[in-house]
Amino acid sequence: MKKIKLIAVLAAVILCLQSCGIIIINDIHGKDTESVTEDESGRETETKEVKEIIIDKQTSDEMKKKADETLEGLDTQKYTGMRILVAVTDTLFYEGDGSLTPLTSDRVIRADKIEQKLGATVSVVGFSEDELFDKLKSSGRKKEYFADVIAVPISMVGKLCAEEVIISLRTVPGLDLEAGYFDSDALSAFSCGHNTYAVSGDGCFEPEKTYCVYFNKDMAKQLGYDLHSLVSDGKWTLEKYAECVSAAVSAGSTSAVMKNAEQYRKMLITGSGFDFTDTDIDKTPSANTFTDEYGKKIELLSALPQASQPAEPMIDFLSGGSLFYIDTLLAAEKMADSPLVWGMLPMPKYNEEYEYGAYISEDAVVLCVPKYAADNRMSGDFIEAFCAASSEYIKYDFLYHNMLDVLRDNGSVNSLNIVMNNPNYDFVFAMKGGYPNLYANTAGAFDEMISGTLTFDVYKQREEDVAAYMEKWFPVTHR
Repeated sequence: MKKIKLIAVLAAVILCLQSCGIIIINDIHGKDTESVTEDESGRETETKEVKEIIIDKQTSDEMKKKADETLEGLDTQKYTGMRILVAVTDTLFYEGDGSLTPLTSDRVIRADKIEQKLGATVSVVGFSEDELFDKLKSSGRKKEYFADVIAVPISMVGKLCAEEVIISLRTVPGLDLEAGYFDSDALSAFSCGHNTYAVSGDGCFEPEKTYCVYFNKDMAKQLGYDLHSLVSDGKWTLEKYAECVSAAVSAGSTSAVMKNAEQYRKMLITGSGFDFTDTDIDKTPSANTFTDEYGKKIELLSALPQASQPAEPMIDFLSGGSLFYIDTLLAAEKMADSPLVWGMLPMPKYNEEYEYGAYISEDAVVLCVPKYAADNRMSGDFIEAFCAASSEYIKYDFLYHNMLDVLRDNGSVNSLNIVMNNPNYDFVFAMKGGYPNLYANTAGAFDEMISGTLTFDVYKQREEDVAAYMEKWFPVTHR
């Protein structure tokens, strides 16, 4: 079960807004989008005065100062005159896209701070996944240097692990994997036996690859649902989502639109906070897919109407015919000035006892250290400086920007805070490239059961074989 890692100051900001009775967040047209009536849903007649947002505008600077102090306090070495080569499949997470946004600005400034701290020049060089994999294999075979750090998609970790071209981060001198700027869920997901092969953290925050649920507020109201209250009450579950979908379909509307609709149900189960396997450091992974509750979730999701995949899902959603729209956090920016009254939600959770999770795509970036790096200590120092320099404020600035310029109500701000801080990493998706049988007997079997080609009763007969497979390939040898 996931534990929410909320940034306290973000929650304090939201509480401040709520205590001040502030409703309007993104009030482009001077409308109160939280309390729009059916007659006002077009926003043509509403002329309410714009309300002032009360917020401590010094918070961001204070958080940057704290991150600077954290970076400065790191026990790293100086690498004066040296170059740290970071081989990546996507440069966006490090240097931004060149747009005039707080996120890109923070990423660029952070890069300068890292170089100043380490005294080195950081070169970020892009490769395709195939190119990077081939170069790592070649350098491993020749026992030659290729890069100091690699930033790769989650889905590539298992492939690199199986080829033995990356090292366990637990062997890197001075790297404190328990530091608060590293994501503990990611550490568990990328650990097997005694090894941890990848890390994610504050530096790897990518709203471009983190998904949420957008909803048509007028339609939800007409169907009798206060979805933000469900989130606040901890009752926004897969069962409640299915109930809302059924109500929308019965009313003649589309239930959900999205890109890549073939991944719809897998995104829901993964975003719910459920992990196909239970993993941690110094532990043999175990499958979570043989419980009766999981079997019931299979039944629930199998019966769920398929999401629609129009050519332009966002345009389709904004036309008003669909209750839900699943997309990344950045989609909100493109909808900021739309006439449709919409809100943001986290993915529905597995059950009421779970914490909310967030679906993160398999191409989200994680950090690894390749074999034959020039200096493992230098590689670890870079990884730690990268995440320490990003502590909390990058997410805060993204939230602050969305609160002022994009989102339209406190419930959506609260949802964004939840989603940002709870990406759900899963060992199965990380390792599938190198261990296809692991995937086939967990997430792959999920697809089979959803399609009806495999029954849960038949699947349960694999439990002992799956346990034996885990013990064989990911053993704990030092007990």
